Amino acid sequence: MKKVLINTALKNYQVLIGEGSFQSLPDIIEDYSLPGRIFIIIDKTVDSIHGPLIRNVLDSIAAKKIIWTSPSSERLKSFKTINRIFLYLVDENFGRDTLFIVIGGGTIGDVAGFASSIYMRGVPLIHIPTTLLSAVDSSIGGKTGINFSGIKNLIGTFYQPELVLVDTSFLKSLPDEELVSGFGEVVKYSYISGKKFYSELLYDYNSLLEKDSEFLEKIIFESAKIKSSVVTKDEFEKTGIRKILNLGHTFAHAFESNSAYKLSHGKAVIAGIICSLFLSYELKLINKDQLNYMLQLPLKFTSSIKLKSIDEKEAFRLMHYDKKNKDGEFSFVLIKDFGEIIVDVSVDRKLILKSIREAKKILV
Repeated sequence: MKKVLINTALKNYQVLIGEGSFQSLPDIIEDYSLPGRIFIIIDKTVDSIHGPLIRNVLDSIAAKKIIWTSPSSERLKSFKTINRIFLYLVDENFGRDTLFIVIGGGTIGDVAGFASSIYMRGVPLIHIPTTLLSAVDSSIGGKTGINFSGIKNLIGTFYQPELVLVDTSFLKSLPDEELVSGFGEVVKYSYISGKKFYSELLYDYNSLLEKDSEFLEKIIFESAKIKSSVVTKDEFEKTGIRKILNLGHTFAHAFESNSAYKLSHGKAVIAGIICSLFLSYELKLINKDQLNYMLQLPLKFTSSIKLKSIDEKEAFRLMHYDKKNKDGEFSFVLIKDFGEIIVDVSVDRKLILKSIREAKKILV
């Protein structure tokens, strides 16, 4: 089993990665001396596929446990869902000696993370991500969030889990669309870390849809290491270092909202990265040769990403709500070279719209 240590001011914890690692959950709970009253939130689709395995493991733990299954969609990320969870917990007399375990993707992980961070002023949490996107990104780093007034992740907290347990067996049942979505964040990490990881992904990207266990473990491990190094330096987004993790995300969040979340986060990130590369080129941060090479990897997956229905002006309006903006000015994360990410770049409206149009020519 591969391990990545996340060091933060709030808590140090591990990301454990390995095929079949879910079987070790009872031993982990005992080893970590975690509470025996457990509230388990499971993505309904995951439960329909892996329910017998999950329950077989869960049956051997907990003095008291409740299993709550729910469909996963952006609509779940609301105060209505949080209210339902809290009513459930109160009705069942769950107090501070409660352990949250969330089994699912990033959406349900965000909700469970937010709920666990404010219930009784915070109770322990274990993330068990079952999508590539959540395994490489959302389950690591402590960000929680729900949507509000049509704006993605407007309300949330920083709250670190006790542990992230990644069993790559769960990823084997994912459809290709989900794998491509998760790969969007992996592509992002390759620009942040340096040219070597990018070139490895470009060479071996076919292994993704082949669901090669060794490849999956490798990209999760490398992504977790990269995110760990960033989060350790800027846990609460105060120094600006953590902003580099938002490469492509100003565009991506606007595309998600504009599509009424029909465009998944990871695919929106790929589209957002393409826009960011065009924008970096327009600002002469990168040259034509760099642009063409940096586009090669995200362009491998564009057949399943469509921006035709995206309204450029509405996407631009939605960018006003991006949390990186200050004093009414747009603030972008752009690239100068592999491993050289630039944050807080102010950009003219015309160039932003031009970058979206350039991406739309490709993502038709």
